Amino acid sequence: MNKRAKRIIGNISVGAFLAGVLGILAVNHFDPDFLKNDAELTAEANAGTPIVQGPIVPQTLPTARATTPAEIDSARQIALDLGRSEATWDKNCVSWNPSGAEGSPQGWADKVAASWLDSAGAGCPDAMTWPYYYIESFDSNAPGRLRITMEQAAAADPQIFTDTPGDLEFIAEEVLDATHKKFKDLESVHVVVDGHSAASTVEAKDRREAAR
Repeated sequence: MNKRAKRIIGNISVGAFLAGVLGILAVNHFDPDFLKNDAELTAEANAGTPIVQGPIVPQTLPTARATTPAEIDSARQIALDLGRSEATWDKNCVSWNPSGAEGSPQGWADKVAASWLDSAGAGCPDAMTWPYYYIESFDSNAPGRLRITMEQAAAADPQIFTDTPGDLEFIAEEVLDATHKKFKDLESVHVVVDGHSAASTVEAKDRREAAR
């Protein structure tokens, strides 16, 4: 093929390309959606495209003091999401805030509880080991009488004998032995399980006699 023929063929190809472009532009002029992406086709094309996420910042157990019900619920939910159990979620003692008035029965119970926790090197029951992390609260319904309430979950723990003294008595003895020398007015420790009939009481005088 000579140069003249090649030139003619080249001119024809360029002309055809330009004609095609002009044709597309003309169609788009009358149909503005002609060159737009089809939403369904675009979604299908992107379905298999991996999505690259930013760095995931791991959560940690709450450490800030929670004082309102909303703050406590939020801290509890974060701990549960991180795998903590209901009985041990407050490992950092963010919701443990005894506030009994000085000289009141509750204030006295709070002091006895704080003394026992200090002797165990803990800031709250949830920071302790089994079965103490089931302890929910301390109070007093009579002078010298300390009452410990265990969470309902304790009743479902097969290792706690809620229908016999068992570990409830053991807990009462542990608290009494650790505090009665400092609190001479402590007469007994009574342990109950919330929503359950199980209970155990240990008298200070009985412990003193047993120690002789």
